[in-house]
Amino acid sequence: MMTETKRVDSKSVLEIDSLRKEFPGVSALDGVSLEIKNREIVGVIGPNGAGKSTLFNCVMGVYEPTDGEVHLGETDITGEFTSRIVRRGVSRAFQQARVFPGLTVRENMLANQDHEDENVVRTLFSNAEMTDRMNDLVRQVGLWDLRDRKAGELSTGQKKLLTIAAALMQDPEIVMLDEPTAGVNPNLIDDIINTIVDLNHDGATFCIIEHDMDVIHTLSDYVYVLNNGTNLTEGPPEVALDNPDVLEAYFGE
Repeated sequence: MMTETKRVDSKSVLEIDSLRKEFPGVSALDGVSLEIKNREIVGVIGPNGAGKSTLFNCVMGVYEPTDGEVHLGETDITGEFTSRIVRRGVSRAFQQARVFPGLTVRENMLANQDHEDENVVRTLFSNAEMTDRMNDLVRQVGLWDLRDRKAGELSTGQKKLLTIAAALMQDPEIVMLDEPTAGVNPNLIDDIINTIVDLNHDGATFCIIEHDMDVIHTLSDYVYVLNNGTNLTEGPPEVALDNPDVLEAYFGE
């Protein structure tokens, strides 16, 4: 059951239209549609097996959709190579923070530049504009005092903050965050939430998979709920999360 609700009046950054993904014997996505508007934080929730990770993988070009379309602005990016999708402006941070453990925080940031037609020297000795952006992002996520620490020495929460900052290095149109608070010490969860909010206030657009309902309620401007590979409902968090169908599907109530 879909819920008609008003949205913020801004341009669409990412539109997913009737997306389907079939694996042998399994329909992982069955006509999922959603929209993320400029400078929104959109949450995507649902029980295990609802299709959330498959959706992200289809958007990022990891899987080629069986049917349906993905548009970044007015550009059809359906089924493009991941590298091309990233260059067009879609970035991603994974549930398990992916860092280069032997590189410092700042070196990890530089590794997330656009490396097309680039060599190792240009990667490690970036231009002044990129260096300034790197330093600003490291400060924004609260890792400035650890900027020369090897990433492998960071806590799980600090690694998550680093991957969020790294995902913004190329100034993407949208960042896809896969469970940004999963496995994080409770003392750092508020730091991650506040960092995402601050980055959003500075213009970043986010689409977030997250199981923690308190986090989704705090962060999201708008929520899509998936179940059995299709849309269940949508709306502002205070509406979508209290929907009886959501409580039954997600919490078994």
